[in-house]
This record gives sequence, structure tokens and C-alpha cells, in this order.
Amino acid sequence: KSRSKTKMKFVTEIQAIDPATGEMCKWQGPHIEAISESHARLICDTTGLGYCKVVGRLVAEIDCGDGSIDTKFARTTDYSNDN
Repeated sequence: KSRSKTKMKFVTEIQAIDPATGEMCKWQGPHIEAISESHARLICDTTGLGYCKVVGRLVAEIDCGDGSIDTKFARTTDYSNDN
């Protein structure tokens, strides 16, 4: 009997020079779907994203792609296992 593991989303960051100021800054990197933080690191290392640092698990997103602000969190996608 095989059990599939639930994928989570992980947040990454990169450090790069801000072209406007010339200063080193932290920037948001891509979200990585993985079964654990160490798996997210492995995905980064094997897909050309080795420069990204995995900084934690993404627990929610709010879809406001139409320019509106969702103040009631009605369009929230909750990724936490806490509910």
C-alpha cells in the first residue's frame, strides 16, 4: 500500500544587489512545492534554483489578482495543517 505525502509550499529568498541603490538586499524568491523543508532545498539544488534560501512554509495566500483587497479573507487559500 503506497501513501502519497501531502505537498506544502515553501517560501524562498535571494540576496542580490538592488540596481536602484547598489545595495545588497533580500528579495522574495519563488514558492517551492515540496513534502518537507529539506525536500524544498533539494528541489532548489537540482532545478537551477540553488541560489535561493528556503526560509519557511507558506501558510496562506489571498487571491487578489483583480486589484481588489480581500479584507474579509474570503479568497484565502490556507496551506497550514493547523486547521
